[in-house]
Amino acid sequence: MFFERYEKVLAFIKWPIHKIGLAAGLLLIYALPLVAPSEYLVRVVIWIAAWALAAAGLNLLFGLAGQISLAQGAFMALGAFTSIYLAKLGIPPLLAMPLAGVLVSLAGLVFGLPSLRLKELYLLITTLGAQFFFDWLLRTEKMAWFSGGAYAVYAPPLSLGPLDLSSGYPLYAAVITITILHLAALANLGRSYIGRAFKAIRDRDVAAEIIGVNVFKYKLLAFVASAYLAAVGGALWAFAVRSVSVESFTFLTSLEVFAAVLIGGLGRVVWGSVLGAAFVVGVPEAIKIVLAGVGIRGLEIALRDVIFGAIILAFLLTEPLGIVELMKKVKERLRLFPFRYFS
Repeated sequence: MFFERYEKVLAFIKWPIHKIGLAAGLLLIYALPLVAPSEYLVRVVIWIAAWALAAAGLNLLFGLAGQISLAQGAFMALGAFTSIYLAKLGIPPLLAMPLAGVLVSLAGLVFGLPSLRLKELYLLITTLGAQFFFDWLLRTEKMAWFSGGAYAVYAPPLSLGPLDLSSGYPLYAAVITITILHLAALANLGRSYIGRAFKAIRDRDVAAEIIGVNVFKYKLLAFVASAYLAAVGGALWAFAVRSVSVESFTFLTSLEVFAAVLIGGLGRVVWGSVLGAAFVVGVPEAIKIVLAGVGIRGLEIALRDVIFGAIILAFLLTEPLGIVELMKKVKERLRLFPFRYFS
């Protein structure tokens, strides 16, 4: 099938069936707490939303711009503590979250500077150093006024004017709406000239510079955007759980976000990040429920990690391009069924 107008080629959603599916998916997401009223389920979906934003930031940086990082956990921590601090100063929480993202993105700018000289493994080590640096800094006694040190920091209740959004369905709807707005903006960013510049740098930065792409500018912009999204994700989580500590965002958090990007689909900035976050958050919780159901006690945490690691390994060996690619293959097989051959 061919399009008759160029505007349809550039359309964000090209096919009517995709529009119907997107509308049905949004309706299902917003109606989920009403259809299945479970506080535990709501908390897991909020967890997925926060991790999806952090994964989208890393997917933008790594999958779109080709710059690897293992510091998303640190930026999530900075976003969480900064947003809480700004809210305690009297700034409305819904304004404190994006403002914290802007402030944390300055840290992303600083630690993005090595990307101008370093690539691949060397850049990875540099960002790993940033993760451990902020992890150490937030634990120091001199930063206790900001991060609580060895104690937890409590976030003010989330609100919008006289509306209380700190619990129940209002909290759920607020987190989902903020996540969707950021992901929609990110999807459009990937389709803009900025996204095309990122892809050019990812494929060959020397060639990109030859054709006029400002490599210095766009590499730093990728780090800034990635840090912003991670910070907003951390802020969402902070106001959702109302109590965060330094232990809430560690190096393991960065690994979880990195795994979400690989499992969801590298370069699939929106859907890959969402599905990857759902996998990384949802599968361990499902394993925990199953282990509890069969009566395994004492070793459930260690056993859960072993099973989850085996599932990740088996999945990546089966489909290294991620869940999005797997769904694409399934869709093609269903479209051409019962014929065996497909492109």
